[in-house]
Amino acid sequence: MFLIRFLAFFDVFAGILLLIGPEFVPFRLLFGHGLYLCIKGELFKGDFLSMLDLIIGIYCVVCLFLPVNFISLLAGLFLFGKGAISFIA
Repeated sequence: MFLIRFLAFFDVFAGILLLIGPEFVPFRLLFGHGLYLCIKGELFKGDFLSMLDLIIGIYCVVCLFLPVNFISLLAGLFLFGKGAISFIA
């Protein structure tokens, strides 16, 4: 139970970082959360939502150099919603 809530907290935090916008978030913070999402997506692969975590993690790293606001908004809302549902469940 602790692990689920711990991972959900980091999903919510990564979602908030993407919703704020990559141009306003420190480089190392967004890069670290991008790596976290890539590692989490790789560890739990086989699940569709984990594959989306991997794709969003790759996007987090790429958006440091080439941000697309619409994709950041969608990815942030997805991570925030997934993390919030994990807290409730």
